[in-house]
Amino acid sequence: MQSPRLLARRAMLVCCALVGLAACADSSNAPWFDPQTPTEVLPGSCQVDQDCPAPNLFFCDTARARCQAACRVREDCTAARRGAYRISACDANPLGCQCDNSQCVEAMCSADVECAASGGVCREGRCAAAPDAARARACEVTPDEIVARVGAPVRFSVRAWEASGAALGVAESAVEWTAVDPEVVRREGGGATFVGVLPTREARALVRARVGGATCTARVRVLSADVPAGRLRVVVTDALTGRPVPEATVVVADALGVTQQEDETDAEGELLLGALTGEGSVSVFHADFGYLTVAHSGLSGPTDLRLPLRRDPEALRGGAVTSFEAVVAARPELHAGLAGLSAPDAVTDLRAPPLLAPVRREVFQVDGQARVVALPEGAYAALPDSTLRETEVRARGLAGVCAPTGPEDTESEAATRRGACGVRTAWALGGDIPSSVLPRGVGGVVDVGPLLASRVPQVRSFSSSVVRDVRFSLAAPGAEPFVPVAHDVTSDKAMPLGFAFALRVPALPRFRGVFLDSVAVLGQAEVAGRGLVPLGLGFGVNTTPVDQNTDTQPGLGTPGLVAVRMAPTHHGLEGSPYLLLLSATPAAEEEGAEALSVLLHRGLATLPFDPRGSAPVAVAGPFLGVPEGARYATEGGARRWLRFVSAPALPEGALLRGVFTDGAGRRWTVLLDAARAVAGLRLPVPPAPFEDRTYLGDHLGSRAGLSMQALDARRTGRAEGEVLRLEDLLAARSVDLGGLDAAVVGWSALNSVWPRVRWVEPAEEGQSVPRGARLRVRVTSFRVGQDALAEGTVRLTFEGGQGCAGQVVEGTSVDTQGRGEVELPLPEACSGTEVRLTASLLDREGAALSPPTTRARTVTILP
Repeated sequence: MQSPRLLARRAMLVCCALVGLAACADSSNAPWFDPQTPTEVLPGSCQVDQDCPAPNLFFCDTARARCQAACRVREDCTAARRGAYRISACDANPLGCQCDNSQCVEAMCSADVECAASGGVCREGRCAAAPDAARARACEVTPDEIVARVGAPVRFSVRAWEASGAALGVAESAVEWTAVDPEVVRREGGGATFVGVLPTREARALVRARVGGATCTARVRVLSADVPAGRLRVVVTDALTGRPVPEATVVVADALGVTQQEDETDAEGELLLGALTGEGSVSVFHADFGYLTVAHSGLSGPTDLRLPLRRDPEALRGGAVTSFEAVVAARPELHAGLAGLSAPDAVTDLRAPPLLAPVRREVFQVDGQARVVALPEGAYAALPDSTLRETEVRARGLAGVCAPTGPEDTESEAATRRGACGVRTAWALGGDIPSSVLPRGVGGVVDVGPLLASRVPQVRSFSSSVVRDVRFSLAAPGAEPFVPVAHDVTSDKAMPLGFAFALRVPALPRFRGVFLDSVAVLGQAEVAGRGLVPLGLGFGVNTTPVDQNTDTQPGLGTPGLVAVRMAPTHHGLEGSPYLLLLSATPAAEEEGAEALSVLLHRGLATLPFDPRGSAPVAVAGPFLGVPEGARYATEGGARRWLRFVSAPALPEGALLRGVFTDGAGRRWTVLLDAARAVAGLRLPVPPAPFEDRTYLGDHLGSRAGLSMQALDARRTGRAEGEVLRLEDLLAARSVDLGGLDAAVVGWSALNSVWPRVRWVEPAEEGQSVPRGARLRVRVTSFRVGQDALAEGTVRLTFEGGQGCAGQVVEGTSVDTQGRGEVELPLPEACSGTEVRLTASLLDREGAALSPPTTRARTVTILP
């Protein structure tokens, strides 16, 4: 399993981890909005600011040798202040202009409410007349199929298209909602919320939306509110399409993991079983989906379970491809960016495509010197006068609802149920960085964190591009289809990251006694039926000093504030709510386990423009602690027991989610309340013919990778909302498991790959070391030590030399800086040339890991 990376951090790598290239270096004269500022009076050419007629109103743009409108505060852009040098674009804009980095630029809107005074709506970041709903020729309701319960409300939304296929962002007031059969499903209130009235045997078209000349429906299956006494009802659905999953095997097991009941779901994904009489678990197995196991408290627990499954992401592949070759061909400067497809579950599952983006390293030549570029899978970059030209991006897509080609199309529904296609939103963030500011003659990899902390405001030169509805197919590996998508991140039509503001970051958490030292911010839109679409980013570090606050950033004045640049929703995404995702991580995550803690902020109705951070956006905390101490036993009397060795420090009502991933990338997800972390859960043996995904699948019988996650879910999706426990989600009490992402306000994880060990000292093969020296190794994804959370030790063995054979040294102490370094003293009697040292990881019982984790070094030990 590959180590996950937060998308925001990777976006930063695009502009800064161009090994040795300060891609986010300062360009104080580069505006985020690039047209020449129109003025009533053109002040003429210049070489210095004093050549301009009013130095307090203009500055000399030496690159163009022209005077440009300048400002210190927003009032400097008004006609009252500028007089004869008034800016016509500012006068014509209902929102006026902003002062951004000492330049007057047109103010943008981010929501309809900002344009209410002018009688318009916000479209493409500008106040405009509301789109004519009569132009709609096609529409789609989301969700288009759902299982509801009698009395439970369901809210729908709708998307519309013009005859040309272009996205049409109509206002909610332009949509006419009706109940097809009010005796079965009735409309509640005056909006898009409907409530089930009578049970149905199967899904039917029961909700209708009309937008202009387009009509579309949603299929609803209504379940009875009550389950027969002494029975357990299980309904299994596809988490991303709402379709039933037939022939899924449901296993009910007792507290020891012994199977008590086993049966398959029917054509509607439903199954009635006998009720659990004691504590245990309910599991669902299907060859095409990830397995799911949930803890159950027996007779006191819910009797009506909704269990959504996720398809195995590696079974079928495909998506979108974008070539940025035409964009970068004529660029005189470094051009870089990131592109992908929206993900419906990117709030809490950062390992899911397209957010799973392994970093690749490429060697290129510049100024006659070899350099290395580190780029995520979804990144592109090109540098003039060099061999760096990575211009194609392939974005993996997740299966979803397939778009029908017409009213008689039945194949699209069949393809939806096979997981053979989907519709997502393609996005890109990209821009130019002046070549003049790139440092030359420096090799190695740039230290990304400190660079970004001082340069993030310069991403104002970046722009956002989105294509709302990208239809793609999925196929078996080796035959993956990728549909071409064109992005525009350089022309006047590109959407600038025009909103600059600051976040006040809560106190950073600790991991293994050390404060996490970086915070990445990803600004996104939550688009119904499409998922999360990135629109902006920010970054902060915690290095000077290392404490609970991020370091002070230029222009913000105090620690704990992080600058963010973001575009408004545009190109059909208007009306979608904004989401800020803050992820705190340790810097040393180049390999091994990745600890992170994430906060989500959904309180932005509009985007602020506040580059100085005078009224920073306050994000409610605290960050959750990293859930350490999870163990899964594969042998002995505790076999198949997933538990914590000590209770993690988590808020009351928190959830725990463990995800096993085998060698083929297939998953087994386990859910339980944090209150039973120490008691844990015994997993059942998968029934034949299902493979046991708690194992890697190699010939050694190695254990699969295990990622453990803690989640804080609230009924409103806000920090002040009522806590949602696992039983609330299983019983779908206003929110079900399928809506977990929308309810989470914070989460943390220890996402592990197989443990690794590498040499720190001696650093080089063949190095000489003195007799009795203290050597060091660095261990990742494995906690060395002797406390309750420790997973084992490091053993050092010897070959060759004099007095070395048979010697064994074990190390358990770890440095206090959280780097995972372990000291291993050489035996005083050991010396000689060509001495081979082998460092191995052992479990708590002293047995070698399977597969073995070792690293050897050959040295000369001086006499």
